Amino acid sequence: MTTGHGALDLLNAYGNDSSSDDEVPSGRVSTKRSYKNESDAEDERTRKVLFLPDIIKLETEEYKDDSSLHDGRIRSFKHERGNWASYVYIPYENNDDIEAVVNNICDKLRAYAFKPINDFHISLTKVVILRHHWITSFVTSIKENLTNINRFILMFDNLNVYCNEERTRTFIGLEIKTGYDSLLNLVGIFNRCLADFRLPEFYENPSFHMSIAWCVGDVEDIVKGILPDLNRHIIEMRDKFDDNNWYIVVNQLHCKIGNKLFTFDIS
Repeated sequence: MTTGHGALDLLNAYGNDSSSDDEVPSGRVSTKRSYKNESDAEDERTRKVLFLPDIIKLETEEYKDDSSLHDGRIRSFKHERGNWASYVYIPYENNDDIEAVVNNICDKLRAYAFKPINDFHISLTKVVILRHHWITSFVTSIKENLTNINRFILMFDNLNVYCNEERTRTFIGLEIKTGYDSLLNLVGIFNRCLADFRLPEFYENPSFHMSIAWCVGDVEDIVKGILPDLNRHIIEMRDKFDDNNWYIVVNQLHCKIGNKLFTFDIS
């Protein structure tokens, strides 16, 4: 019993030593540690601190978002290294007829600084955050769940106005007139894929549309008041359109993950 008690005394002496910042060694505690001379202790106190290389400092530096670099848009989530903004959508190729609609809308709403959308698409998921090591599994999950999906047709309808969840941006979009059940089926598939990664599902009662113009801020109520006039004008314009530009044959889906684009063909 006396021997055990002495070992505890030595351990306490070690813990109370003036150089307690040193890493605690593993295994048996050496009694030599208690008899270190003063010059050795002074050497340890004056030991130089190692500095991180500049490249490592840069990688750990906090990212500061500058909305002026992207037309005043504000991020919906904080930028973090290793997080990838991701969403699934139906692509739509730009054409002269849609461009004419967009330019007309932006001209009539110039007081609110509406701008054309750069990439036309119909969203089937919200923008979610994928960790880098989830990407392969997520893409595989989508591919496996689309094996029995057949191509279908969507047709555009009237204009409508939308606002994002943060109420920081307002959108003008073309509503989808046909193919609603097929879109709901796809949303159900993607919701299950998202649930596997504990990511948020799509809106409960989605209003499927293709956004064509946007502005900074919440002007939804103002635009709603002039929507009837805008729609009457668009109906007049459509008489001159190529009918093929007013619908989409959905035979392909896209998934954007950061700067990566994945394409899924539908049979």
